Amino acid sequence: MGFIYCCQTDVGTERETNQDSLVVKSRVTKDHTVVLAAVCDGVGGLVSGELASRKAADMLSGWFDYELPQIMRQPDAKEVIRYRFRQILWNINGEIYYSNLRQGITSATTLTALVLWDNRFLMGHAGDSRIYGISRTAVRQLTKDHSWVAQEVLEGRMTEEQAEKDPRRNVILKCMGAAPEAEPDILEGTIKENMMFVLCTDGFWHHIKPEEWKSYFSPAPALTEKKLAENLYYMMEQVKGRGERDNITAITINVF
Repeated sequence: MGFIYCCQTDVGTERETNQDSLVVKSRVTKDHTVVLAAVCDGVGGLVSGELASRKAADMLSGWFDYELPQIMRQPDAKEVIRYRFRQILWNINGEIYYSNLRQGITSATTLTALVLWDNRFLMGHAGDSRIYGISRTAVRQLTKDHSWVAQEVLEGRMTEEQAEKDPRRNVILKCMGAAPEAEPDILEGTIKENMMFVLCTDGFWHHIKPEEWKSYFSPAPALTEKKLAENLYYMMEQVKGRGERDNITAITINVF
């Protein structure tokens, strides 16, 4: 099983700073290829959101570089990865929260992370960034939005169409760093060959129509890194042209 990936982040059309952060990297060990990808979006309206998102991405990157290679050499790697992945997410939340207290500031971030190895995936998620899983026949949103409008839709008090236009659509119910403890969603499953993962902040997915996910991010064994990057750049420009004012970040991973 192989992976090719690309990423892009854009400050957008109106913001002065980019509060989004990302990390994507891979490592080949003796018996495994492991990929880490994550997008983090500093929570709007809070001071120094860009610092919180950068802290989350940096801590995940450090965990991948220094601890994960040791875990992969253990015979019970699957169980250890699951346990330590949850712990690093808790650590990220605590680091942001207590750093805020020391500095007298308020900051937080969404966090949506994905680890791929062998034929498995592991996801950690808090906020309204998303992970999509795209096959040749279907597009699935693998994460659940932790937002006020998503909760209203789930409970039947609002339609999807109303949620898209509601001024409260950016109100987040779960994020990292706003409270001393956080419990992000942890999801895991099996990777199928010829599958595409797309991780993105809300600035990317707001203006993409359902049929466009499959049109531009459908997996293919012959898909090159250059073509993947071209498709991602094209959709970034389309999103900006459709009126998105927020920061825009996305990572695409083709599994073949």
